[in-house]
Amino acid sequence: MSLLVSVGVFFAGAGAAQAAPACGVLSSGAASQANAAVRSACGLIGTPYSWGGGHGSQPGPTYGICDPSNGAPDDCNVRGLDCSGMVRYAYDLAVGEDVINGTTRTQWPTSRAVARYYRADGTGPLLPGDLVYFGNTASTIHHVAMYLGQGWIVEAPYSGGYVQVAALSSHSDYYGAIRLYGAGGTTPTTPPTTPPSGGNGKYWVDTFSNAPVYGSPSSTSSTGTLYQGTNYVFCKAWGREVSNGTGYNHWWLKTNPDEGPSNQWVSAFYLSKWGSDVAKDNNGTTIPNCQGGTTPPATGKYWVDTFSNASVYSSPTSTSSTGTLYQGTNYVFCKAWGREVSNGSSYNHWWLKTNPDEGPSNQWVSAFYLSKWGSDVAKDNNGTTIPDC
Repeated sequence: MSLLVSVGVFFAGAGAAQAAPACGVLSSGAASQANAAVRSACGLIGTPYSWGGGHGSQPGPTYGICDPSNGAPDDCNVRGLDCSGMVRYAYDLAVGEDVINGTTRTQWPTSRAVARYYRADGTGPLLPGDLVYFGNTASTIHHVAMYLGQGWIVEAPYSGGYVQVAALSSHSDYYGAIRLYGAGGTTPTTPPTTPPSGGNGKYWVDTFSNAPVYGSPSSTSSTGTLYQGTNYVFCKAWGREVSNGTGYNHWWLKTNPDEGPSNQWVSAFYLSKWGSDVAKDNNGTTIPNCQGGTTPPATGKYWVDTFSNASVYSSPTSTSSTGTLYQGTNYVFCKAWGREVSNGSSYNHWWLKTNPDEGPSNQWVSAFYLSKWGSDVAKDNNGTTIPDC
């Protein structure tokens, strides 16, 4: 009951019953790029929602994904934008650069953010152009919209809907917001400054929430807490898996927590800048192994991120699909050269052997679907070139 009351208090007075205003910049103080993004988003009013739409190699409307489990049974026949595709396209139109690619959960921890706000901060700090995210936790974020000011947002809402203006209060699970450009139109040319890598044996990392710490990488009894924010760690070791949804990490980082004894271990799952089984500091430097620390077992698997559901085939030259590899973090075994898959100026001839989510094992998926790399590149999430089959 207290949770329900807090939700009601947070959104009290937001005026969900008010008629929506005309889409536009509804308050002052935002950067010129953010105001331009609002105007671009408002120019998309009426664009059809399409699950997975807007996630091609270039920003803009695309045909989506037919996925009845997500309430989108016909979206592969609808050319449009989903929520993250819409904000991606609006900023690309505004600044001429693809600054916020990815899905809601990969957009939220972006290192391009110059400011970040959480539910506890309220909506007072928000400015037009801020991207507002919805979900009860960082790992369950499921929706994004663009803030207009005065409690209003522009969003691509759901399958069957269209880009529209809505009240922020129409969503009960506001999680937080990010700002991509500072007030007055400034933005850093690099991510916000962090201490240099390895100074005094310390590697600086951002953690997206308060995290429990443990006496060893295999322990299950918490000994304290490392607070959300920028923290230092010393080294890494392989240990038990920490996971939520499709995100996971086996790396553990030695640190001095905010609560509890020193030289404890925190899971690299809590790093906000990186993905599964990655342990890098804010500058992209791989955190070194601790002396005597365990290392990953040899699995023959290379982990990659795919930007959408992808068809798989029985060979790198086949044109008859045998199943589907779902969007997300997946493993592949090796690569081979095959037929070209392309869209616009992007293309790839490499094919990756994998076990798909639907269909028989040991099938082939085009490296075109890798979200981190460009044309004719076949690397895993750590930048390692996937070996030939």
